[in-house]
Amino acid sequence: MDELRIRRAAETHNRNDSRRPTLAERPDRVALWAVGLAVVAMVAGVASARAGSSGGIGGGGDGGGGQAEPVAPGCAATEFGRRTLREGDCGNDVETLNWILKSKKHLRAPLADHFEGSTAEAVRAFQREAALGSDGIVDGETSSALVRSMPRQLATWYGPGFFGNRTACGQRLTHQTMGVAHRKLPCGSKVVLRYKGRYVRTKVIDRGPFANGAKWDLTQAAAEALKFEYTDELRTAKISN
Repeated sequence: MDELRIRRAAETHNRNDSRRPTLAERPDRVALWAVGLAVVAMVAGVASARAGSSGGIGGGGDGGGGQAEPVAPGCAATEFGRRTLREGDCGNDVETLNWILKSKKHLRAPLADHFEGSTAEAVRAFQREAALGSDGIVDGETSSALVRSMPRQLATWYGPGFFGNRTACGQRLTHQTMGVAHRKLPCGSKVVLRYKGRYVRTKVIDRGPFANGAKWDLTQAAAEALKFEYTDELRTAKISN
């Protein structure tokens, strides 16, 4: 008799287990699950915001403020503004520095990726004009001042529908073509573009834009390098031929 009672109790327990409500049938569990997801989303959002706010001068935004990040000296493949630059350094950021300095006609800087004596002289001259300590070293303060000296101008981009055609400067446009269109600058004019901490050094290869009051038209490749996805303002420095 005892064995029969035990067997029936087990069968009843199993039937009850098979009829347990699903998550959708349990409002209390649904609410708890939603709270858990909200907490996870909040933590992810805070982490993303912290990552986006880092990066010193070359980080998010277009103001150019902040402190330079610690980057090893020598030749570095890094964006301008992420480290302090001085004579003897070389790399992508040094070349961008030289181009920005060269865009100021009275400053004589080489279009090279090395921080030479002429680069230091140009930096000192710029620092004196900006009322900064003229030590020839490009720290966060000097980098920010150089960025602010680059005017903001409206730009757009183009490519789809034009690939395979010749530009006004005679170059065949492809997905990989780096360049910009400008209404007046001579073909081949060198340009530095800055957008949210990213830089592109390129040349004028086409004429335009002719709408939206934009001053520059970036090729698709140039826009992708800057992560520039729509009509917006960017900072520019041009070197006339």
